[in-house]
Amino acid sequence: MRPKPKRLRPQNKHRRDVLETIPAEQRAIAELALKGIPAVRQRLAEENARLTAAGQPLMPEHSVIEMAQNLLPRLRVAEWRDRAEAAKRDGDELDLRDLRSVVAAAKDPLIEREESCRALASELVEILNRRAVADKDAWLVDIEAATGVGRVVRALKLAGQPPKAGERFPEDLGRRLAAATADSLTLDAPSERWIAVLEAVAFSPVRSVFMVPAVPSSPTPELLKTVERLSPLLPKVAALFGVDATGRPTPRPLMAPRGPVRDKNRKPAAKPGSNPGAPVRTEVPATTSPETTAPEPVTLAPVDDPVVENPSSATESPPT
Repeated sequence: MRPKPKRLRPQNKHRRDVLETIPAEQRAIAELALKGIPAVRQRLAEENARLTAAGQPLMPEHSVIEMAQNLLPRLRVAEWRDRAEAAKRDGDELDLRDLRSVVAAAKDPLIEREESCRALASELVEILNRRAVADKDAWLVDIEAATGVGRVVRALKLAGQPPKAGERFPEDLGRRLAAATADSLTLDAPSERWIAVLEAVAFSPVRSVFMVPAVPSSPTPELLKTVERLSPLLPKVAALFGVDATGRPTPRPLMAPRGPVRDKNRKPAAKPGSNPGAPVRTEVPATTSPETTAPEPVTLAPVDDPVVENPSSATESPPT
């Protein structure tokens, strides 16, 4: 397992320097301007509503908006320089998504006009190009290694997660991976093994060349249900099971199951030594937005793809 890439963590040095040059009474507007002029208008409307209720003079909308527009260019350039310097510092270990976002933001006309920003942007483009080649090579090496030791489910999952969207998968490696996957599905393999492999291959770039020579004579209901769901992506395999893919919706990857549902009305057990007759306070978990609790694609547990904390000391268990 390769180390997890770093996320972008700017130091905000340049933005802090710009804010220190701004009068104290304007700093709140300057910080709000970084969120966009609509955010300034909304806050201004809220403040004026509060001042109206208190019978106090209102803030002039035109003057405040003009002030925010005048402060925004300097702040935007400073913010980008903070992000760009952090990206340059961790360029070889930074998540490619963060690196690409900084390079894309350099195309802002405000940033392009700054001489210092142009030089820094050119360096980041070179780092991004170098990283793109290195990450693609590492991606293919990992797939080759997983395929070579028979960890086909891991290889299939890696193949479906290219370092760059739209990356073309090598045809020769795809055929070898498809053949190794088919060889791993023996007729005496357990149903769970078939389900894990089919789920992985259906959402991989080798599904169009994947085929199994034969299928179990007595498939379990769970396996048949999986084949029916994946039949639009694996129509040839579905035909061997006697499943017609016509008219079925295109499936999506399975989602990871959520944690156990907690009973909000259930009171926790009393601690030893506490007063059993005293009322017990129970805290209800705060509701989170769908963005923060979006489930990830489920990682099935095939026998050839164990998850370990220390890969160097792990040994793969034989199929059960």
